[in-house]
Amino acid sequence: SMTPNDAWKEVTGEEENPNLITEEKYNELVAAHVMFKDMAADPYLASAGIASDWPCGRGCYQSADGGFIIWFGEEDQLRIMCMAKGFILNEVFDRLNTALKAVEAIDGITFATSNKYGYVTSCPSNLGTGMRASVHVKVPNLTSDGTDAKAKAAAKPLGLSVRGTGGEHTPIGADGTIDLSPSNRLFITEAEIITKLYNGIKLLKEKEDA
Repeated sequence: SMTPNDAWKEVTGEEENPNLITEEKYNELVAAHVMFKDMAADPYLASAGIASDWPCGRGCYQSADGGFIIWFGEEDQLRIMCMAKGFILNEVFDRLNTALKAVEAIDGITFATSNKYGYVTSCPSNLGTGMRASVHVKVPNLTSDGTDAKAKAAAKPLGLSVRGTGGEHTPIGADGTIDLSPSNRLFITEAEIITKLYNGIKLLKEKEDA
């Protein structure tokens, strides 16, 4: 938790936030991609009011094995992530599904949803399922010029987006590793996203090996 003790006391009546982390620990978690960056430093988030009252109400949960993370108070109230090394997409999806059911069963938690548009999110690009499924994959031939331009050109007709290994606006890996994910969130089901990712990886690898 990042909520300072004075704000914690004002809300809860308790003298100290028992889970308060130090600035050093926060920076360590950000560097490890476990925690999100300072939202108040982003002019777009600040102007939209999304970074209001930073850092109050912000924090994260990480499972013991490091493969499951929940962000509290980032762009949306909750951002739930499940990660694993390997090639079996369904294992990650099944764990995420189990966790989502557990979160949704907590008393007092409801999510803003629309029968037509799905989940209502801060970023319009996440409207719909609100789910982004991605893999890190090496494509050294498509990135041989040191950029992701060829990878993006190959991925776009497949309905896939290419990012750097650290997320949006970050560079690709020195070994040609990219972050690959289906572009759509709206008018598509969660299962269809996983299927699209699986098929897209297969087709992209064919272009890589051509």
